[in-house]
Amino acid sequence: MGIEPLTCGESGNFTLTFDDTPVSSDELNILPVTGLKNPYHHLFYANGFAYVPDKWEPYPAVSQPNVAMFLPIGSALLPNSAFAGTLLPGELGAGPRAPVDAYWFNAYSGFFGCALNGITACTLRISGYRWDAATKKEVLAAEQNVTIPPCWGFINCKLTQVNFNGQFQALSGIQFNAFTEKLNIPQIFMVDNLQLEWYNNTCSAGILRIGHS
Repeated sequence: MGIEPLTCGESGNFTLTFDDTPVSSDELNILPVTGLKNPYHHLFYANGFAYVPDKWEPYPAVSQPNVAMFLPIGSALLPNSAFAGTLLPGELGAGPRAPVDAYWFNAYSGFFGCALNGITACTLRISGYRWDAATKKEVLAAEQNVTIPPCWGFINCKLTQVNFNGQFQALSGIQFNAFTEKLNIPQIFMVDNLQLEWYNNTCSAGILRIGHS
């Protein structure tokens, strides 16, 4: 009798770079902000998530050419993507597949920048959610607040690497929201190179993922 392989299909660590997504043509010199289409790398994204070439905004991408951007009022500016309304503002995750742990993940780090005035720092609120079978909804499982420094005058900006604490494990969703440091006004933020890992790395889970978008 053969030994079943430990992993197969799609498994282990992965990075969301947003670089394998097409953006609008810039022939007319118009800012090419394109809403993320669900699903992207098996995960779903709330209304307001978009991606843009870094040449159109002050933060160079960690990996070229795109960064993701979240627009707090994006649901009014961008066309709705499938199932985007099933997620909280600023959330990405399993979405309608939240009860299926093959689409759960561990979250480790990401690079972030805030689109403020180039003077004021912002607070990045990170919330991890886990599907609860008893209540049939996502419940808060982890939380972390990080201060993102300003980029003075938007000159020589760099995205800030944020390492998530050890509670961000076995998540069905993770939510990012940026606010002005003292006034708590929602702000646009950029994100690149999210380091994640599939939580369920059994062969059946890996095959399920590779067989679905």
